[in-house]
Amino acid sequence: MSSVDSADGYVSDFRKRWSMTQAPAETIEEFRNRAFGSVSEVLGGLILDDPSISAAFLHALGEPVSSDDWEYISKPTETPLWHALERRTTLPDFLFGLEVLFHIELNAYARQQLAQLLRKDVAASGVPVLCAESNGCLIFYPEGAQLLDEQVVNADLAWLGDYPEALKAFSEALALYGSSGEHGHMLNCLRVCIEELARKLLGNDSSLEKNTVGLLALLEPVLSKETRNMTHQLLDYYAKYQNEHVKHHDDWTPVEVAFILYLTATFVYLLVTARREESHD
Repeated sequence: MSSVDSADGYVSDFRKRWSMTQAPAETIEEFRNRAFGSVSEVLGGLILDDPSISAAFLHALGEPVSSDDWEYISKPTETPLWHALERRTTLPDFLFGLEVLFHIELNAYARQQLAQLLRKDVAASGVPVLCAESNGCLIFYPEGAQLLDEQVVNADLAWLGDYPEALKAFSEALALYGSSGEHGHMLNCLRVCIEELARKLLGNDSSLEKNTVGLLALLEPVLSKETRNMTHQLLDYYAKYQNEHVKHHDDWTPVEVAFILYLTATFVYLLVTARREESHD
């Protein structure tokens, strides 16, 4: 799959992730100024020397590819890519543009440097945004419970790189989190994430219900008996909830949806940590 194909496939998911995150205008403006500085520092020379980067960026945004005469472009701020970013004035639209930069042809070093600087820009400006990295790409999502986001959700996105099917489902769930009309689909994606992770960890194609015993065995070296028993009950109730409620109801509250998201993320964190501990022994 080409980088442009990857960008095209990712675009719709981003829009679902951001309903409308509110932030003071001055905070957004500060973040934009900082981010433009970071883009210039890392990508300025690249986008000035290679018109194909601007073309790929515009294509991913769904905008007409510019026919500007590059002989008259002497600064990064005059490139079509830069102008396209400038036109994105709302926070979700601007973040979308920044994310797209990680889905076009950029070398790994440039991506790493840009991600590092953009993380600092988010923290310094105070925009209600959290960052995570997955497969070399920076992901922005609305700020939630900070401790859980930083210690659990971000870790899941990073560690699930070894489990692509589970990562795909978890990322899709995050993309749907801000859309109330998509909560049923989101909750189902969370189930798929846990189910696919269990299958990969245990090397089978069984359902979550049938893999519960195997997962508990995986957790035995890192959890006490009491904690394993609690986890067993939680997994049983989780599977029952998915089978009986998610498939047949549509009356979820935002609090309930957030609870299931963080519970799923905690399961993932626990299981992947257990496997990592096992591999270090």
